[in-house]
Amino acid sequence: MRRFKAPTTSSGTRILYAVVLVLIGIGAIIVGRNTLEPVSGTVLIALSPLQSGFANLYNSISNAINTPADLASVQARNVELEKQIADLTTENIRLSESESKLKIVSALLDYARTNPERKYVTADVVGRDESRFLRYVLLNKGARDGINRDMPVVTDKGLVGLVTETTINASKVVLITDLSSAVNVRLQNSRAEGIVIGQQSGELRLNYISVEVDMKQGERVVTSGLGGQFPQGLLIGAVASVRKRTFDVFQEADVKSAVDFNRLETVLVIINYEKPNIQPLLGTPVPPP
Repeated sequence: MRRFKAPTTSSGTRILYAVVLVLIGIGAIIVGRNTLEPVSGTVLIALSPLQSGFANLYNSISNAINTPADLASVQARNVELEKQIADLTTENIRLSESESKLKIVSALLDYARTNPERKYVTADVVGRDESRFLRYVLLNKGARDGINRDMPVVTDKGLVGLVTETTINASKVVLITDLSSAVNVRLQNSRAEGIVIGQQSGELRLNYISVEVDMKQGERVVTSGLGGQFPQGLLIGAVASVRKRTFDVFQEADVKSAVDFNRLETVLVIINYEKPNIQPLLGTPVPPP
């Protein structure tokens, strides 16, 4: 008995089938939805897998083409933004530094205006002593700017020290906290006189105040002008603590400096102060017979 085989659908037949369905769909659209609505629905359902395949293929190709360009654009934009952020950060730092500098200079200018009898040269600190025994700073102004040895150095807060060496464009200032420093001072309230001496620790010690003086914590200490090394009335600091024993002739005190020597940035050098030459007036000791 002869058997019949079901006809197989070749690839050409499948393509023809797809084309027919496409043509039927187009015809349904032309004739109108109301007329061929059942047929168009059937065609659209049949074409749905084909449509989805074309859509997926289009999206894949579009992404493959556009993504590298978009990524390069985003990366370039990120680089540009990072540069702008860096520039803004640098500018912010510069403006903050300028503002801090302006505050310091403004305070020094106000101090100079309240003491018009003196002439000043403004100088920046460009070096510091790194040892444990000497305490000095280096300034960026020198003989060319009118700075000479033995000129007092101050800030708007108080006395800093004394110029000890100069070059054409730099100066060395020994601070009042140095071991070699001894400043004649006066207590502002009691008017008692003593000497403030620098300590190895960087602190200030007030000596030679009579035990009879009622020296109190917080009393201000200023230069007395004795000896002629410094002008009168420059602020040194305030009494921090007092040590007094009844059987001693003198009492002593620790003095908290009005100047923060660890944060010195800009100072004023008093260039018109002339140290009086009192040595010839002290007389020559008469030798014993």
